Amino acid sequence: QRDYEKLNFISGSLQKDSQQKQKAIEMLFQSLEKLQKEKADEQDMLAAMDMKADKAALGSKVNCSQFEANMERLDERMQELQSQISGQKQHWNKVQQQLS
Repeated sequence: QRDYEKLNFISGSLQKDSQQKQKAIEMLFQSLEKLQKEKADEQDMLAAMDMKADKAALGSKVNCSQFEANMERLDERMQELQSQISGQKQHWNKVQQQLS
């Protein structure tokens, strides 16, 4: 009878301990799920921030075709200015010869 009561008490204690551990495990799983959701939210937020940063950087970049067209116009203008300077130089040389 005493052994039975001891076993009954011990098994009751083990059951309570098992239930407590089961509750702790369930709480850990809930915490894990919550952390995974928060991590997913954080990753989404970081990805969105990266995308916004890329869009902001893209806004400051120049379109390649526009850049080439502007460079061609700049080159043409530089050639015009060079020919004007060359013409003025020739004119100065004539004026100097006349003055001499």
